[in-house]
Amino acid sequence: MKKLLFFPIALLSLVFTSCSEEPANMECDIESVSIHFDNPELFFDVVDDTLKSVATSADLTYDTDSIGFKVKTKAVVGSYGLTIATTPGATVYFVEADGSVSPYRNGTPVDFSDEKIQVFRIVSEDGVWHRDYKICVVHDAVSNLGHRIYNFSFDGNYSLYDPNKTIDDKGNYFVWQEVEENLVNDIFGSESWKCGNPGFKLSKSSAKALEYPSVPCFGEGPDGTDCIKLETMDTGAFGKMVNMRIASGSLFTGYFDVANALKDARKATQFGVAFKHKPVKFSVWLKCEMGAKFQDKAGKAVEGVVDEPDAYVVVYRNQDENGNRVLLDGNDVLSSKYIVGMARLPHYYDYEEVDGRTVRHDKLSDHGIHGVTNEWQKFEMDVEYTEELDDDLLANNGYNIIIGFSSSWQGAYFQGAVGSKLWIDNIEIECEK
Repeated sequence: MKKLLFFPIALLSLVFTSCSEEPANMECDIESVSIHFDNPELFFDVVDDTLKSVATSADLTYDTDSIGFKVKTKAVVGSYGLTIATTPGATVYFVEADGSVSPYRNGTPVDFSDEKIQVFRIVSEDGVWHRDYKICVVHDAVSNLGHRIYNFSFDGNYSLYDPNKTIDDKGNYFVWQEVEENLVNDIFGSESWKCGNPGFKLSKSSAKALEYPSVPCFGEGPDGTDCIKLETMDTGAFGKMVNMRIASGSLFTGYFDVANALKDARKATQFGVAFKHKPVKFSVWLKCEMGAKFQDKAGKAVEGVVDEPDAYVVVYRNQDENGNRVLLDGNDVLSSKYIVGMARLPHYYDYEEVDGRTVRHDKLSDHGIHGVTNEWQKFEMDVEYTEELDDDLLANNGYNIIIGFSSSWQGAYFQGAVGSKLWIDNIEIECEK
């Protein structure tokens, strides 16, 4: 079942299309919609420039016809004006409960109380085509507190990005969805895991689906079911030209901004989704094979350094001191001052005191202590907290959770060994509340 995506205030950009064969005057789509609140802080957990979050996180399909704004659980909702932008020449009509229609003027108040679903009809310029959209304002669900365990497997929950192409077509790659039971409290936000496959396509468009850094392995899991393999790969001539010579296989909760992947790959990889529970234990089945030659960003071999895989869970505050949105990226995913809890495979580190807190930096070594071998093993890690979670923030989406994996732990800096592989299966996140 398709889940609605909800984004607060300002501009909610939607990517829709009509049949490419249709001329412009036959299009009848909404391109963006915004809703106006006089006091947005009373309705939303995070008040900032929503255009950024939408531009980097909206995973909308062409058949999306429902648009929702999610507000705080106890917010009192009334009538609010909308601003709707459409494809050129189209006209917006408001559809009454009895089916009658009338032209809608942007800014006119619409009653969204009691989670009413209001229908807007977009009529093409030539008057022949139309499309109906449902728009609503809904309350955030109350979290069911208490001990629980989230389970994630990779058995059959994958598909090709472009279903109209085959596994042998160039430029197609795999994506992973989550089962309905794991979509509680928007742990994924967009019903899917994220990985670097879309970025790899930009540098090596000739690759077929099973030649990407993140791929399914059919029947190779520890229990004989499907699992996932992450592999560090050479990005070819184009990657060398833009000084991004390798791409590590990755899998994480968050968003990947493909549009800016070549401009700033670390910034484009944005980690974390809102979570209303306190993770206390992270377990996962892993095995790995490390590539023979560790190389730096310039592609030069680094003697005395071995490659290592990475696996971690991070909990962080998603608002700063002024209530502005915080979203960690490849630059600070494991070092941000907003991190309050972490579980991670063992590695070597250097330590630095910064503004009264101890910052841990990854330290390269000639031998790893992560413990992952070429045989399947179950790893269990406690989530260690530097501060107690605030129950009010927890209940109101004030924390994000990251579940992340990489075949090369320095892959974000384009360092690692080509051929390093990490297999993953059967993740568990145990929460105490």
